[in-house]
Amino acid sequence: MENIIIVEGNEKYCFQNEEEVIKQFLGQDFYKLTEEEKYKRIRLRTVMNASIKNTPIKDLKKGEKIENIGEEQYIINNEETYILSLIKNNDIVMYEREKANIFVKDTYKNIEKRKLEKIENEYIIVNYCVNELIENETKGDGQ
Repeated sequence: MENIIIVEGNEKYCFQNEEEVIKQFLGQDFYKLTEEEKYKRIRLRTVMNASIKNTPIKDLKKGEKIENIGEEQYIINNEETYILSLIKNNDIVMYEREKANIFVKDTYKNIEKRKLEKIENEYIIVNYCVNELIENETKGDGQ
């Protein structure tokens, strides 16, 4: 059983871990890049997605702040916020196996897993808690 299932348009992708997800959306060589190259790749892909949807971008690396976490926006900070922004803006739908603790980690105390909608009692729909995940991921980075 896969830990993460992502639906993008008519395509379905299955993954075991976060690294596989990142490589799918940011390139197989992503983890071989320098920090500057990673930032440039994330920024380029974010700008492309945002321009298609005419959605604002908040670049935490440039000191921009997130005023309203609930607004449609893409957030540039790291690879996790890139994936979470895709979820937030409904570019993808992510299902995570409840026991996997990959994106929806038990350590996020303000997300009560038992209250999240589940598919067949196995998978959490990450889209329903994405704002909380972004908030947790960006604490201290422009918040």
